[in-house]
Amino acid sequence: MPFRTGAAPAPRRRTTTLLATALAASAALVVALVGAPPAHAVTTGNGALVYSPAAGTSFNPEGGRAAGTTYAKMVVLKNSGSSNGTQIVTFDQLVLENGVQVYPIYRSTDNGTSWTRIAAVKPSAQFPTLTRTAQPSLYETPIQLGTMPAGTLLLSGMIMPSDRSSSRLVMYKSLDHGVTWSFVSTVDTGGAATYDPSPTSTTSTVWEPSLAVDANGGLVTYFSDERQKANGVLQAVSYRRSTDGGLTWGGVVNVSAPTNRSDRPGMITVTRLPNGKYLATFEVVNQPSQSNNTAPVYYKISPDGLNWSPETSLGTKIALANGRGVGSSPEVRWIPTAGNANGMVVVSSKWSLDSAGNIDGGQDFVVNRNQGSGAWEQLPYAVTYDARDTEGGTFSGFAQSFDSSADGKTLYQATNVENPTTTYNDVRVGSIPINAQQYEAEAAVRSSDTSLVTQPDAVGGAKVGNINTATSSVRFTVQAATAGTYTMNVRYDNGSGATSSHNVSVNGGTASAISYAPTVNWGRFGWAQKTVTLAAGTNTITFTKGTGFAELDQIQLYQP
Repeated sequence: MPFRTGAAPAPRRRTTTLLATALAASAALVVALVGAPPAHAVTTGNGALVYSPAAGTSFNPEGGRAAGTTYAKMVVLKNSGSSNGTQIVTFDQLVLENGVQVYPIYRSTDNGTSWTRIAAVKPSAQFPTLTRTAQPSLYETPIQLGTMPAGTLLLSGMIMPSDRSSSRLVMYKSLDHGVTWSFVSTVDTGGAATYDPSPTSTTSTVWEPSLAVDANGGLVTYFSDERQKANGVLQAVSYRRSTDGGLTWGGVVNVSAPTNRSDRPGMITVTRLPNGKYLATFEVVNQPSQSNNTAPVYYKISPDGLNWSPETSLGTKIALANGRGVGSSPEVRWIPTAGNANGMVVVSSKWSLDSAGNIDGGQDFVVNRNQGSGAWEQLPYAVTYDARDTEGGTFSGFAQSFDSSADGKTLYQATNVENPTTTYNDVRVGSIPINAQQYEAEAAVRSSDTSLVTQPDAVGGAKVGNINTATSSVRFTVQAATAGTYTMNVRYDNGSGATSSHNVSVNGGTASAISYAPTVNWGRFGWAQKTVTLAAGTNTITFTKGTGFAELDQIQLYQP
């Protein structure tokens, strides 16, 4: 996809008891970190605005329509003491500042409600002729690496000259949670940053770095590598490893390098699982075919983040039980969940795919609750966008990102959302609760004058529409462990162009209104929120027509 290795394996150190303990703690203690503010789902509608490029300011280095922003990347600090819970966001900003691109750094300390730009990382400080930035990635170190203490914030990316005649993967560090940055090292260099996925391509670019700490305590930069074409590899996903905190890097080792001169894995990210293994996801360009290139997402599992044998294998394609999949620019993270030691593996992508591999929407994460084994399921996005790029933007949702809160209760999502006024992508961040109870509208009791509507982006594949008359109703039966006040998130669509409402009653009591801001169209989902009081045990929550019109996908219930 736009903006996108072999050599002997890098030397490895034995795992020590202290290191294994530290790595395990970094994964497990995100649910109980000192200094983290309590997190909750704070945004309704379609998330909070981080950045909006002004009309007429964006360029597009690859021709076509300017995008304004892509590659929205975020991290929530979890190893930084009193700063735990702080959210940091950067992105590929396709706007020049005094003739130079920068990596902008934005920060939120109020659960993503408001955002402030705190820094701009300029590549020209070290490389005066390299004035363009691309493909940023953020990482907070879970342990000390070389001289870098745990909690060091790392930024990796690709920089290049304005004519894109070379590509360089670099890494910067911040010791003060993103306010000031210093250059660490060059990870690798390659040829011109030209996107050509054809089997006859001669390009030699290095693209799309991302970071992880392996099981032996090394810092690993994973990336896309086009320099192995002599071996029949159109592109590989590969890595270099550092044992001195990123100052120097070992040789190139492949994660996946198919030799058929057609499959083109790229955009790799890697996460550590609670069983100590590592899971990588990447897209595969030129699948399901070169003429129907929708870049389905595959995953591989490694015992240590270093050994991904066999390297020619693509691994396993992500698929739901109904055969649907996801495609383009994935990111993966392991997220803790209360009451389940396995937590959940969460994957974002630009679009969803039908069972034949065709683009078919894109408004959901996919989740696996068994460390990569068994079934995958949908989890709604906090922020939605036009996956097909037909509604005013381009590359909307491309290479988006997400992370969990420091207290393990909330999932934050940062993505690029089309702005119909500027025709560029804004950057927005939204949130959903991780452990909420979810109830599907299609499973509720409906009056006969409503209808079940097939919708691929609806969780479960369907929503309830035609809640249009005074007799229309949708009644959910829900369970509450204890009596008390609950937050109810409602996933809906309202393509009418005006605010609408439903009336909501609990256990047959007095109804009150819930308001639905208009969504882009019928089929683009948003979130509304309401407080309800439930009795212990079984309850009913009934929606009836209010003003205007809206359709229901699901409700979520949780206690803040």
